[in-house]
Amino acid sequence: MEWSAFGVSGRNGGVATGDKTAQWTPLALWIAEQVKQGVRPVPLPPLPELRDSVFRDNKVDYRFGHFAKVFSSPVESHPATTAELRWQDAFNLLNRLNEAYPSVSWAMSQHHIDETAQFHEQAAREAIVTTAKVRSQTPPAEKIPLITGTFHDAVREYTKKRIADFTKGGVFDGSGHHMVGLIENFAKRQPDVPLAMLDFTRCQEIFDFWRNRPINLRSDEPLSFKHCSSHIGELKRFFKWLHTRDNFEWRRPDDFDLIETKVQRLSSDRRSIQDIELKTFSVDHLKLLYKHALPAERLKLIWCLNCSHGAAEIGRVEWEDLSLHQPHPWTKEGLEIVSSDNDSWCGLLRPKTDVVGWWWLWPETVQLVQWWKADLERRLKRPLKSSERMLLTSTGSNLYRDSSRNAQSSFSNKWSRLCSRVNKAEGKNAVPGLPFGTLRDQMSNWLGGDQNRAVLASVALAHGIPHKGDKLLFKHYSNRPWAHLFEAQKEYRQLLQPIFDGVPDPLATHDPLAG
Repeated sequence: MEWSAFGVSGRNGGVATGDKTAQWTPLALWIAEQVKQGVRPVPLPPLPELRDSVFRDNKVDYRFGHFAKVFSSPVESHPATTAELRWQDAFNLLNRLNEAYPSVSWAMSQHHIDETAQFHEQAAREAIVTTAKVRSQTPPAEKIPLITGTFHDAVREYTKKRIADFTKGGVFDGSGHHMVGLIENFAKRQPDVPLAMLDFTRCQEIFDFWRNRPINLRSDEPLSFKHCSSHIGELKRFFKWLHTRDNFEWRRPDDFDLIETKVQRLSSDRRSIQDIELKTFSVDHLKLLYKHALPAERLKLIWCLNCSHGAAEIGRVEWEDLSLHQPHPWTKEGLEIVSSDNDSWCGLLRPKTDVVGWWWLWPETVQLVQWWKADLERRLKRPLKSSERMLLTSTGSNLYRDSSRNAQSSFSNKWSRLCSRVNKAEGKNAVPGLPFGTLRDQMSNWLGGDQNRAVLASVALAHGIPHKGDKLLFKHYSNRPWAHLFEAQKEYRQLLQPIFDGVPDPLATHDPLAG
């Protein structure tokens, strides 16, 4: 491009005229490098690249006419860097760059942002006072609140709030990682706008981004319906929170409830009837897993089959939750359960929902638990406290790491190694590659879909009404079929008898050479 001399036309310093040969200016090259490196937003460019692009042979790019005026003063008064520009010049440059390169996301330095915002806020307050005088009204006596901050500013504050929601006793609950990740996506994948401009239309645009199923940046496939619905749900909570925050002064538009939030369905969402079937292990699969498992692995395997637990449940069981070799603890309170000193139990509140659960423990489960406790105390060289979790590492740390983004990774890794060991010894695909959590569904799947048995499955999985503090919970639980559940556990134990016949001693380890 070739530019007319600055000031000749009287319109912003001249009009650009085209050239047959396109040229990359230093500024364009600098911008391309920022985009290549993934810089977002792009800061105001360095002055050398800017000057070399705007000025050429005593001619100037008409789009940056105002910027040329900055350098019309004596050289010694020129700013050395972009950061030293006056906020007025930085703001003007930002606007010119947005016009010249609209596909690039630009941003001023923070001190320029603050100075620009302060000026315009004060101007807005003065305009309100002037308007009041013109209308013969009394000007506001107190400082007039204005909407401050941006969408991304609010998202960052909301992230802190949600982290606090999932932090108890100074420990962050790992289940909160997913929620925080959703919130962080709002800033990562959606443009920043001043909250003062966040009206009904722009709020709808924010929801529409997730309603329309954006592309997964890893797979280039549309995000799942469930994942987008989770974002929509968190957006609703975010705007409700933002409406109550005095430090931002933003309020939901009057017609906010009319915003469309329904997530789009795609043809690819159609599920096959085969997808509905719950995949579980057969008795033969479980027999091989039990055969090749070490005692510690058998404890997890049998416990989860016995109690319909996954990593989150067994990983949170504490020693005080166990009642070994005794009648059911609630029989003293009047619960009609036939039991004796030959029975053992586990009773706890399900994490997050506080639904109570009781399970009768199989003899093999009890034997493995007692061995585990003695072995753990030997490794830790101290007695275990009743408030400690049952599953600890050799260093005394919780095996289920609540504060971790992947709290059950230890379970998953050990389970994968066991499955690999079985397939190596018994042949490829001797056991299917199902996750550790499949064990939680084994008994409930066996119970089937009959209405009465389905109720037992729900009780086994500790689904239902939250614990409210009354010890026996007669109001909510007196009609729960505990006795029927315990009988079903015994029946399921008989179904798995081939597992125990194959390895009569749960503490015995398999000799690969023995076949």
